[in-house]
Amino acid sequence: MRSRLFATVISNAALFGCGGLAVYLLVESEALTVRFAYAVLTMLLMVYLWLEVIRIRRNHPERWLLNPAVICALMTFVMGYGLTNVLFFMPPESLEFLGLVPDVSLVMVKHQYLALLGALTLFLGYWSPLAAGLSRPVLVTQFQRRFLPGTDTLRFWALPALVAVAVIVRLYAIRLGVYGYGSSVQRLEEAAAFTQYISIAGSLGKLALVLAALQYFKPGAKWRETGWLWGITCIEVVFGLMSGFKSAVAMPFFIIGVCQYLRTGKLPRNWIIFMMIAIFAAYAVIEPFRAERNRESGELSSVTAISNALMRGITNSKPVDDDSGSTTLSIASRMNLSYIGSFGIEYADALPELPEGSPAFLENILLAPAHAVVPRFLWESKPLGTLGLWYNQVVMGNTHFSSTAMGPFTYLYFAGGYWAVGIAFFLFGILQRALLSLCEPWRHLTGSIVFLSMLPTLAVIDSSVNGILVDIFRILPLLLLLLHILYRRRPVFQSNAMSYMPNETT
Repeated sequence: MRSRLFATVISNAALFGCGGLAVYLLVESEALTVRFAYAVLTMLLMVYLWLEVIRIRRNHPERWLLNPAVICALMTFVMGYGLTNVLFFMPPESLEFLGLVPDVSLVMVKHQYLALLGALTLFLGYWSPLAAGLSRPVLVTQFQRRFLPGTDTLRFWALPALVAVAVIVRLYAIRLGVYGYGSSVQRLEEAAAFTQYISIAGSLGKLALVLAALQYFKPGAKWRETGWLWGITCIEVVFGLMSGFKSAVAMPFFIIGVCQYLRTGKLPRNWIIFMMIAIFAAYAVIEPFRAERNRESGELSSVTAISNALMRGITNSKPVDDDSGSTTLSIASRMNLSYIGSFGIEYADALPELPEGSPAFLENILLAPAHAVVPRFLWESKPLGTLGLWYNQVVMGNTHFSSTAMGPFTYLYFAGGYWAVGIAFFLFGILQRALLSLCEPWRHLTGSIVFLSMLPTLAVIDSSVNGILVDIFRILPLLLLLLHILYRRRPVFQSNAMSYMPNETT
């Protein structure tokens, strides 16, 4: 059955891959217009993703909406290189309002072909015999017994301790001037030796929210679980606003909705609505805050200073007619990576060697395991995490202090061209299936914690590809150790590994 399934996957990928390659070669020879080729490649990508998501739903139906490959198809491909591409077929005045160029360029077509290549290799990796081998019941049982706590009983002090550490560390980061968008390059460089540890400790707040949500949606939850859930949610939203990152404001509601779906199998409609409201509210507050921050050079090293900057940004922001429509288009333009990432591909093609001080893309990927475990005070030349700033100022040619996402395909193109894109996304597909198979998040509570903690890293492939590998080698071991501290133990982990997943069929 597995061999027949993988043969079908290969033939499907070959069909769409050859179709995409033919379109790209035809547009390079000027047999097709650039705009038409861009539209065809977008449609090929969308249809291919739809077929593969249907395949996953048929063969791996358990909580299929949270399958890492499905989320990756939606968040990385559909939102970044699919639906939002409709912007470039809108009236020119709409694009000029958003700061985009109305014309589709040849390099955008090339970028779109790279996205199609990434999607093909992602699902080839997911359905590969190697990924299927990692899903064998024997390996699942061994992983759970060796690495996961054998109980789902949370210690009474776990939530208060996690929340306290997260709040204290974030306040300390604000005081140092290294928190979120209010940070400065000088402060980040001065604190480079320990900012990674501040980030890890600050993320305990999200871990506390995951634990609280899983407790809240268990059968027979009481007022105590409700209080913890809403209390931690409010804390996360407040710190999300102060960070200046819109995703940090919406993320708490996304986390809660995901936990409900894992626990109950029901689509969390209310939490989806809350998340959408949070996105629009965050956009209305954070965009003026960022503009205010770019106008001022002072330090934001206190909660009061950040709050005042937020208020000044809202007060000084200019009202826009038909705000809901413009906000929707602006959000779509921020999500789209096809246009902004094409500058990097053009830059890489134009320069055989990157200028001095540029990121060592391939080297950073290969050294990611070492970057994860070796402290900066022992390795002063470790990357500082200023990839977006470099792209904004060197590639885009901007002078203001801001970070611009290039997208994963541009990063990998810098690292090694087409080969880097294909190999990296093939490995991502294997890792996504391994995460789902080994954790069985719909069956085991502690497995669901590991799954949810690593899901954003493996499912939403962002610009910093080497950062994904760093998180795997750094966060996963620490998380497994922490779970054994937070949960009580019992001698044997009970698991019915043989009922792990339905048989794969074509």
